[in-house]
Amino acid sequence: MSECDRLIYINIDRFLYDLAEGLGQSDENIQKNCQNFWQKIYGETFPNEKLADIKASQALTADYRDLLKSQYEPFASNYDGYYYPVKIGDTYALLMECAGKIVSETEKSTPKDIKEQIPWIKRILDSQLHPFPATLGESWLIWGQLASDTLDPDSLETIAKTCYESLGIFPASKWDRDFKNAGEFQGVKFYELWRVPGDSGNLNQNYHLLICLFPHNSGTFMVNNPQSQQMITSILPLFIELFHFRNKIIWAYTQSRQLKIQMKQASQEIQAIINGLPQQVKSTRLDLKEMQITLQKCLTIFSGYASRISELEEQQQTIATNLHNYKKQLTIMPEALNPKWKGDRSFQFLNRFSKYTQEKYIPQIQADLGSLSAELRLLENAIKTIEGIIQLEQTKSDRALSETVAIATVGLGVSAITATVASTQHSLQCSQPPEMERLPECDRFFMLTPPFIWSIAAAILSPFVIWLLLRYRPFRRGKKGILPHPEGTPPSPPLLRGGVGFSRDLPTGGVGFEGGNVRNSEKDAINNDIQNE
Repeated sequence: MSECDRLIYINIDRFLYDLAEGLGQSDENIQKNCQNFWQKIYGETFPNEKLADIKASQALTADYRDLLKSQYEPFASNYDGYYYPVKIGDTYALLMECAGKIVSETEKSTPKDIKEQIPWIKRILDSQLHPFPATLGESWLIWGQLASDTLDPDSLETIAKTCYESLGIFPASKWDRDFKNAGEFQGVKFYELWRVPGDSGNLNQNYHLLICLFPHNSGTFMVNNPQSQQMITSILPLFIELFHFRNKIIWAYTQSRQLKIQMKQASQEIQAIINGLPQQVKSTRLDLKEMQITLQKCLTIFSGYASRISELEEQQQTIATNLHNYKKQLTIMPEALNPKWKGDRSFQFLNRFSKYTQEKYIPQIQADLGSLSAELRLLENAIKTIEGIIQLEQTKSDRALSETVAIATVGLGVSAITATVASTQHSLQCSQPPEMERLPECDRFFMLTPPFIWSIAAAILSPFVIWLLLRYRPFRRGKKGILPHPEGTPPSPPLLRGGVGFSRDLPTGGVGFEGGNVRNSEKDAINNDIQNE
């Protein structure tokens, strides 16, 4: 077996991240997040002696804080591993580290076959993690000591490639595709590999691995080397923070992809409403109830769409904030390990991801906000137009009702007057002294008497005459007369932008449109995706 197939004291670290307090989440959901996180370590039942530590950790307010009083929780059985839970801002982070079974120092310092050791350690890690997936993402770290001082750069890359293939977390693994960059810090060789999710927004497609190869140092076991031991102890918390920023960026971007999919579906509904408006308006008889239903549907879509736009802006801000923190972390890491290394830029090889974020993620979300916000403005104009149409129709209906009431009132008034006059005359004629001859109509049934007949005739004829007067052209043009129309007219609703209007025989001040191309093409407006690197 060659030295390229072996490493001394192989360790695998797994970094898992979960959202602790999402924006707008209820206390119940926040408590559920906490419970799911701790169940990764303890399963369904928490040990009573740990409950006090867990409750006390919830009261801490520092940006980075340990969640266990003892800091570390050892693995069960005889495994050489532990859990290290912390909270970073609004995120739970869990570091799991394992080197296999607990063995003597002599056994630890003996080179082991990479292809056998790494899969075995990974199975142990999987067995110690209760089945609650990380909601924000995860990263992996493999580190160990080289078995020889005489390995050239090609041999070191071969070792790193063997580690990558043995871990097996990348589906259809291909080194040339997944390998991103290499670096060196204080004699330690680093190799970074990653694959980010596509635009489908599936966080399970996020894969990230960092491989650290410590120098052989003429056979001095790294655990007994103070500098190596100090670096191992200090660098893991720094990686916890760095990988947290990285995974938070990817999580926010996948959230934005899901939001975009939802808004594209809503935009199809918006377009269907816009395309249907001309047919509704040009119909022989405008259905006011149908227009009100359309308006209600538009308002519902508008509310949900505006909320998604706001959420997309939140994800944009999340990416920008964590990108800033990621770049800052790379700068301060050397000094955090040792003040004398201040200004060292060795960890800038990890800056490849920040450049990818700046070139892909940020421009893509900016382009999405621009195109999707245009859909929101289109829907807003549609709502204003529909409201205007409804207002015009209601005004016409109210005006017709007012005229009808006025005509009926005049008719009843004339009828009452006529009946009163006729009745008075009839009463005088029928109230003659007994010696005088009684008129024949005085003994008729009241519905056949002249007063009743004249009142009915007046009630029928007077409204008809008034109706003719109201429809006479000079009165319609604003001349003084009986019950003239109001001088003011309701304001016209705004036309839909983007070539949308309608034509209909409406009163002065009405609106109309003819369907036009109101949106950019799918390629320009919605599917304006920034090309991957």
